[in-house]
Amino acid sequence: MKILIAYAGKSGGSREMCLLLASLLPNHEVVLSDLVGAPISPVGFDYIVLGGAVRFGKLHRAVRTYIKEHGSAVEVIPHTLFLCCAFADQFENYAEMLFPAALLESAEEIVYFGGELNSAKQRGFDKIIVRMMRSAIRDSEDDEAMLPGLLPEHVRMLADRLRQL
Repeated sequence: MKILIAYAGKSGGSREMCLLLASLLPNHEVVLSDLVGAPISPVGFDYIVLGGAVRFGKLHRAVRTYIKEHGSAVEVIPHTLFLCCAFADQFENYAEMLFPAALLESAEEIVYFGGELNSAKQRGFDKIIVRMMRSAIRDSEDDEAMLPGLLPEHVRMLADRLRQL
């Protein structure tokens, strides 16, 4: 099966999860497309995994552009959508808000790959905001509050399902 994994992100979490997914599909022809560079058309693929990072409530611009240009082609090809975002409790809201309804309805599933608040991967104002967010979580009165992280186990579950197709 020929699979396109198309993604975009700013600090590397989406890329890391997509590279992991590709490595878990050795018996398939997998093409990775960083949408910030030269995006690959979805035409000719048997399956598409599409998504990226959410920052400050917005899906990465390159993913939004890709959806505008190729969304109707993706809708007719079996596909999974994914998001990387630091706040798991907002995942469903983000998915509904950030992906067009037709793309959501035609998706086989929408997967949460987790997200990071890693100030070392940020610059400028973003670095300050991430530090403040991390401090707020650590200083929270909720004893069980944890810093968010990437979820490779969710990638493995998607890979397991794709290997069965």
